[in-house]
Amino acid sequence: MPAPVASHQSDQEQGSLIAFMYWHREHGIVPDVVPVLEQLSTVFAIYAEISGGAAVTAMDPGLVAEFVDSLNEHDADIASFFCLSLFAYMHFLKDTGRWTGTDESHQILHGVLYHGVLNEKCVATGRPRKPAGNSHPVPHNRT
Repeated sequence: MPAPVASHQSDQEQGSLIAFMYWHREHGIVPDVVPVLEQLSTVFAIYAEISGGAAVTAMDPGLVAEFVDSLNEHDADIASFFCLSLFAYMHFLKDTGRWTGTDESHQILHGVLYHGVLNEKCVATGRPRKPAGNSHPVPHNRT
């Protein structure tokens, strides 16, 4: 009897975390990978819940943006670290050929996470609507 899809997906996610750990040693933004791995384990569970179990290798930027906006309203520091951890993982997926989404969705997710790290409200286009807790528009400077 074949293993359930959720179990197979969980195995793939755990395997990708092991590969990510080795990739992170060379390419990581944060010097200590352990907090990032812990955060990613949480990210996987949250994404499974908000996406109905969709693969983390092709995350929906709109769902991530909505979650980041909500998280940012409650705790800006956690939201920033969430985005930083996911940003590193997203680059790992792309660099190692494990990203299964479109190039466009990867680019949009990159923008969402970039603005999320800065605690700016995000939309699925990757452009901020306004800074968290402020009603003034944010200039759309892209780096």
